[in-house]
Amino acid sequence: MDPFLILGLPERLAVDTGQLEEHFRRLGKEAHPDRGGSAADFERLRFAYEVVKSPAKRIRAMVGEAESRGSVPGEVMDLFGSVAEAMEAVEQFLKERAVARSGLGRAVLDAKIPALRKSLEDLIEKLGDLESGLIDWFPFFDEKGWDACEAEMGEVARGLVFLEKWQAQIREATGKLFEALLGGMS
Repeated sequence: MDPFLILGLPERLAVDTGQLEEHFRRLGKEAHPDRGGSAADFERLRFAYEVVKSPAKRIRAMVGEAESRGSVPGEVMDLFGSVAEAMEAVEQFLKERAVARSGLGRAVLDAKIPALRKSLEDLIEKLGDLESGLIDWFPFFDEKGWDACEAEMGEVARGLVFLEKWQAQIREATGKLFEALLGGMS
């Protein structure tokens, strides 16, 4: 399945997300089952949009699964320890809070939440900056030609996959912290 063909867009890694969203809305209105389209066609269109909208999925669609193994940009791997440490700190906090027997015990633990949240916010910012830096390669790849940049595209793709995964983990951890703060885990 070629997501660009389904969306009627040129195959390019560099995509204006605002234009993509407008284009999808227009096509979605036409293809939606409530407007006479088929559910299968609308689902296919939605799936194609999700692929093209995500930089990691977009470049993976171009390089294919053959590039799933190999090197990852060093600056991405440099954050591996920080991400693992932050996730472990959140999990440890949640475990301790789950077994806290008193409101006072939970309140003492809850004093850790601002620092935990700040570390997650800092990581999200670093991951976002790295993601932007990797996406900045897309116009170069489009211009030079994907065949000529296959190895570099694979490395960028693997880096974006890690970043997307970590961002999702951090969003989930942040949600768990808010849940704990609101008393959802008492």
